Amino acid sequence: MFDVGFSELILLAIVALVVLGPEKLPHAARMAGAWLGRIKRTMTNIQMEIEKEVSAQEMRDRINQEIERLKALSDPINDEIKAVENTIHQHVNDASQSIDAAPAYLEAQNNTPIATEPNTSDTATTTTDETNTDSVPHHPVTATEPVNLIKNQAL
Repeated sequence: MFDVGFSELILLAIVALVVLGPEKLPHAARMAGAWLGRIKRTMTNIQMEIEKEVSAQEMRDRINQEIERLKALSDPINDEIKAVENTIHQHVNDASQSIDAAPAYLEAQNNTPIATEPNTSDTATTTTDETNTDSVPHHPVTATEPVNLIKNQAL
């Protein structure tokens, strides 16, 4: 620290002995040692405080860097979330429009006449058809039957 060699320490001890005398030299040495100890402890404490502060600042810098990195990562994720929300809203709107248009469509289907095929069968098939109609009830097909079947299947 002070770059003092052994010979210089001996010279310093001789000068202190001559100046202070043999009675005051031990007391002066104790006081000098105590002051050097206090100075050393103070310097160590200051050094530790500086290291803690530097470490805390480095930690704050790292935390700020991580926050910035996470913000940069969250921007594309938020964009994707918004895109998915827009797609969902569009599908919901399309579905609600379809549901709103369904009664008008069904009404239009009920009002259209159903085309019937002309009967070109001969009498032999007519007699078999008449016998078959006794076992199977005759029931005209309407346009609403597929809708009713779908409703019944959904239930």
